[in-house]
Amino acid sequence: MYFEFFLTCMETYKALPGYCKPFFWDVDFDKLYIGKSWRFIIARLMEHGDDVAVRFLLKTYSREEMATVVRQSRSLSRRSRNFWKVLLDLEHEECIPRSYPNPFGN
Repeated sequence: MYFEFFLTCMETYKALPGYCKPFFWDVDFDKLYIGKSWRFIIARLMEHGDDVAVRFLLKTYSREEMATVVRQSRSLSRRSRNFWKVLLDLEHEECIPRSYPNPFGN
């Protein structure tokens, strides 16, 4: 029991590989952890990642985690969202994130 908990904690605080750093130019890269920041990491790599980063994404995260991000993230462009919907076989689902009112009425 303790060992499983320890492994879960280790996975939560596992750091991103250095080749992903260029995609996180606006945040403190050293404070991003694979398990703790998974939604942010997946969305950023889906939107901006190169082939190496996408391979890392596919190897590290489950299909369900990636599908959750496609369904809910407001930071994915329409083009990226449609690409990942096809790749993850989510074409039959509505994957439009909630929009929030803004002061400009859009």
